[in-house]
Amino acid sequence: MTSEVAVTKRVVSIRLLLALALAMAAMPAFAQDTKEQPPASPGGSPVEITPFVSMGSVGSSQIGAAIRFGWARSISFEVETGYRRDEIGALSAHLSVLYELPNVKRMKPYLAVGFGLEQYGAASDMPTLGLVTQRRITFAVNAGGGLEIPVSDRWGIRSDARWFNALDTFGPEHWRVFNGVTIRPGSQ
Repeated sequence: MTSEVAVTKRVVSIRLLLALALAMAAMPAFAQDTKEQPPASPGGSPVEITPFVSMGSVGSSQIGAAIRFGWARSISFEVETGYRRDEIGALSAHLSVLYELPNVKRMKPYLAVGFGLEQYGAASDMPTLGLVTQRRITFAVNAGGGLEIPVSDRWGIRSDARWFNALDTFGPEHWRVFNGVTIRPGSQ
């Protein structure tokens, strides 16, 4: 990959994240009624834990967990970590901001944008060993959204689709969809 292509990739990634952040900030305020507003996390719990299994483009299938912390009425923060079983046993960790959209019946859609660290394998030609995969770490951004369907006050089902892009020259760009069960500890 030439340096010009790498710079273009980085600029496109940054512009996309800025556009998503501006779109989320510029969304019109939805009509508010006089009834008590629901808490930031469905079910009244300030914390949600979602173990998940994901699949997607090459090199993005993994198992992991996401922990979501309610912050404001429609904004929450999420810490996500995953493990991908491949030749290097790659790990990833991301911090994302989630913006909850208006409910559609029982479904709770949201948008997400974030950043984090990802491990990936890079092929290197070693003089005596031949082609060897080396473990590398890259800074990456992510954007996407998802849908949560509460089953009770204590748990629900969640599906999340995201695009990930490394900000270095050789890092991976991929997408993934995860499905998991959301648990709300401390809910009645």
